[in-house]
Amino acid sequence: MKKVNKIFAIGDVHGCYEEMMLLFKKLPLNPKKDLVVFLGDYMDRGLDSKKVVTQLIKWHELYPHWVFLYGNHEDIFKNWLEGGQKYQEDNKWSCFLGNGGRDTLLSYIMTDFRKNLFKENKFPKKHLDFLFNETKMMYETKDYVFVHAGLVPELPISEHLTEEVYKNAMLWGREKFINSDWDWSKKVIFGHTPAYKAKWGIFGQPIIMKNKIGIDGAVCSSKLGANLIAIELPLEKFYFQESLI
Repeated sequence: MKKVNKIFAIGDVHGCYEEMMLLFKKLPLNPKKDLVVFLGDYMDRGLDSKKVVTQLIKWHELYPHWVFLYGNHEDIFKNWLEGGQKYQEDNKWSCFLGNGGRDTLLSYIMTDFRKNLFKENKFPKKHLDFLFNETKMMYETKDYVFVHAGLVPELPISEHLTEEVYKNAMLWGREKFINSDWDWSKKVIFGHTPAYKAKWGIFGQPIIMKNKIGIDGAVCSSKLGANLIAIELPLEKFYFQESLI
């Protein structure tokens, strides 16, 4: 990998292709020299999950030093594909379908999702390989650690890569992690949780604390103030693209 001049982290895209591309035009980015870290949750809720994943794969091939993390929405999609979460005939949504998965399926032109007919071969193999094999649970640099959702307070970074920890904290962590002032020796850059109801900050804006920065701006929301957020490091400068939903 070539020397990195800048680091850019991108919050949860959630199928919002247009916002992602507009945000990228705003970044003072040299793609061959700078590092870009995507924090996961590329799919669901927005209308263009397939287009988002297609573009991420293009970038992954062009810039192999860029990093793509694995989010909880990729995980519930994987569970759904493997049969762990299925549509129920009593009209109750599964975790995947009930959390934006319907929009993901529609983006892949799969309109008969209620019949539960989908197997892995219904999706492009290249997309599944990228989402499940090319993404990472965590990424570290000298000064920062990047995760989708959070870390466990008082647990060293090096001890987080066990299945129980990453399933619970790195993919789903929220209040316990965000409310903690624990020093992991590196600042944590995370997504997954937007500021809401005046909790941790202003809706659609970063969560900024001494030991961590959250950049999920709830871009998939139609609520006023929703954004897709990027951060430039080490300047800790933010870039915003408002939701077009």
